[in-house]
Amino acid sequence: MPLARTIVVVENESLLRDLIARSLESAGFSVSTAANAADAKRAVKAADPDVCVVDIELGSGPNGFDFADYLGREAPDVGVVFLTNLPDPRFADRDAKTVKQNQAYLRKSQMVDSKELVGAVNAVLKEEQVDDFRHDRSSKRPLASLSKRQLTVLKLVAEGLSNAQIAQARGTTVRAVEGMVSRIFQSLGVDSQSEGNARVEVTKLYLIASGAVAVEE
Repeated sequence: MPLARTIVVVENESLLRDLIARSLESAGFSVSTAANAADAKRAVKAADPDVCVVDIELGSGPNGFDFADYLGREAPDVGVVFLTNLPDPRFADRDAKTVKQNQAYLRKSQMVDSKELVGAVNAVLKEEQVDDFRHDRSSKRPLASLSKRQLTVLKLVAEGLSNAQIAQARGTTVRAVEGMVSRIFQSLGVDSQSEGNARVEVTKLYLIASGAVAVEE
């Protein structure tokens, strides 16, 4: 009987980590888990996995992309499936090229059941049809119309910074920030006539898109 393929699940939420591990074990994989990037490095050395299933938001310290970068340097033959709330790498201040060829990217909110995760793992293992598991490329993902720079400014708006504070943080002028914020409002179809209300509305859109708050039923 062939040995089971080995997976390391890197997820900081304990309940979800256990659910993911059980789902993969039910599909016949041997699974180790880690709660953060440091634990994940130790797990990789101990288990020598075929694939890592990696959340991007791992709390304080290195994020999932940082860990994937480590794998690219130290264990490039290990496959990667990102499993995250974030619609795409821009939300972690990265660009589209961060997700490499033959790496999968799944949004937790878009998964109907665990079969899609198992499918992504198998696609990465076989290096076949991985593009079928790239939610970060979907034109229907939240805030897809914004550029990386616009999304960075929107994040600062969502954090409650004023235009003057954003200008200081980005080393630009208040006028430039005002223009950027106005274009963000326009791109998202938000009425900018009442800027206070508009900022509240786009903040809500950002928080929902990033998975920080649940979508209202």
